[in-house]
Amino acid sequence: MLILRANMVYRFKVWFEDIEDVARWIDIKPSHTFLDFHNAIQEAIGFDKKEFSSFFISDDHWRKLFEITLEDMQMDGGEESLNASSLMKDARLRDYINDPHQRFVYITDFVANWSLLCELAGIYDEAPKKEYPLVYRVEGKAPRQREDSKFKMLDDNEFDALAAKILAAKTARNVMDGAEEELVAAVDEEDEDETEEKDEFGFDEFGNADEDLGAGFSEVKE
Repeated sequence: MLILRANMVYRFKVWFEDIEDVARWIDIKPSHTFLDFHNAIQEAIGFDKKEFSSFFISDDHWRKLFEITLEDMQMDGGEESLNASSLMKDARLRDYINDPHQRFVYITDFVANWSLLCELAGIYDEAPKKEYPLVYRVEGKAPRQREDSKFKMLDDNEFDALAAKILAAKTARNVMDGAEEELVAAVDEEDEDETEEKDEFGFDEFGNADEDLGAGFSEVKE
């Protein structure tokens, strides 16, 4: 555990594991809980705090060692989990930091599996009249929390791209419909020409009789 003077704050760099150029620097007091840290991260990246999340104490190689969860997922009356964990609301940061470059792995939304890396970047004097936690620095635009949501708002570029796709699909459909209509018209015209080629006696240009014309006649026997 690091020895801190009064009125000191931790500064953590937090970034997406798969998107290293999107990062947030968050200042937070040692007395704050991991729930405070969780809320600060969610606000800093524009997420809605509705999904289950966990912090993992990690080593220098980002291997997960101990879990600090948002909610207790163990069944009441069940056996104690082999992988014991703490709750965010009960765990204070100062009790889990013993390295000048302490690292945590933060995972939110276990379906989408958003994974962020948190590293202690420094310890600084608390600024007067500042409320903590606070976002000290922002780098890069965070991704949408739910890319597949049918209710997501589209920006101008996304709207134009979607409109172009709809127009292209509509144009292609009109072309196909027009081609089908031309094909049907051509077949009808061919059938009409064939009918006109038969003469009044029911013979076409090849001398083939129309079977319908002979249907009312019977064979004359001598």
